[in-house]
Amino acid sequence: MKTTPISNHSEIGRLNTVIIHEPGPEMENMTPETAHEVLFDDIISLDLALKEHAQLSGVLKKVCPNVLEFENLLADILTDERTKLDLLEAVCQLHQQQSLVDDLMVLEAKPLAAQLFQGTLMVKNNLEKFLSPSRHAIPPLPNAFFTRDAVMCVYDKAIIGSMAHKVRLTEAILLKHIFDEHPKLDSQGFHFDGTRKDNNDVTIEGGDLLVIRDDLLVIGFSERTSANGIDRLAERLSKNKEQLDIVVVELPKIRATIHLDMIFTMLDVDTVMNFAPLITGPNKCRAFHMHCERGEIKHIKEYSGLPKALRNFGMELNFVNCGGEDAFTQEREQWTSGANFFTFAPGHVIGYQHNKATMEALNQAGFEIIDALDIIHDKKTLPNGKAAVAMDGSELSRGGGGCRCMTLPVHRDAVNW
Repeated sequence: MKTTPISNHSEIGRLNTVIIHEPGPEMENMTPETAHEVLFDDIISLDLALKEHAQLSGVLKKVCPNVLEFENLLADILTDERTKLDLLEAVCQLHQQQSLVDDLMVLEAKPLAAQLFQGTLMVKNNLEKFLSPSRHAIPPLPNAFFTRDAVMCVYDKAIIGSMAHKVRLTEAILLKHIFDEHPKLDSQGFHFDGTRKDNNDVTIEGGDLLVIRDDLLVIGFSERTSANGIDRLAERLSKNKEQLDIVVVELPKIRATIHLDMIFTMLDVDTVMNFAPLITGPNKCRAFHMHCERGEIKHIKEYSGLPKALRNFGMELNFVNCGGEDAFTQEREQWTSGANFFTFAPGHVIGYQHNKATMEALNQAGFEIIDALDIIHDKKTLPNGKAAVAMDGSELSRGGGGCRCMTLPVHRDAVNW
């Protein structure tokens, strides 16, 4: 079995290994009344979501040598009884269901992996449980197809997320065990483990962390990633570096901007997708430059916005506007994840085709727009120049994320800046 080392030094290097998760029956374990409890605005059609997600996985399998499925990786490590017990004890303790450990231990690896995603029903065998509004003793994981958030691969190690909402803590536990135990992943420990009890006072999620270069990160200070979480990352990630610069973007604490990658993603060495009102407009988000050396934050400086802060590091960028130039369309398409592109090679990106004004803006910026199905069925090949693959995503976007949210890069080629 070939082992993949963690190597992620940019947002745009050619993709070699990525983890995704196909939506499953867990998506159907919610009602309009309970959707908000699992961070959804509405219930989602699984059949439609599967057809759309198949386009993402189909394109990735054409452009990336190793596309790994979260559930399969989980089933692999559950064949080891010690790992299985450790994982189940951690999950059951999280949900205060320690009595279920023995019952779950008897399940075979694949059915158990599936059940961990789909949830474990609550046996209503006493009054407290009978009166409980919950159907599940261990809840399902409808957010698990957003693999980006619970783990971040940065440089040569992973960061295990410290999730802002309890409904996503199970994902972090499962992925921690995968990165710790799976023979396909050469993980040399963690920069930070958000599942540890001594890290409960911080929140850190992957949608807020962008690796620009070896010496430069951009991090969102959002409703999902806290200031003390960013401080902790700054100290850990700079520990073995002579210097590390981090630009922090202060996001509005609202649903539309839960993570930085909902308003800003890298497309190429010199091009970014942005939601102009919060990145380049007159009411743009404040930015802070944190300069770190050998595990210490040396100084912090405030900037009027992200573009000015990045120019300080020699990054003169072309800003493509999510939603084009019209303010009304910008707001609509940002809401439907129009800025959330995933870059799988320099200048080669994938995003949702229903955001038509955004795709037109990309085309005007020199990106050839190619339908995902044409790539999957070998009707078209990616050009040497810039290209944006357009996939169906109207249903997936209702879950609150886009292509970057649904991908966890493990290994990328280096980029020459």
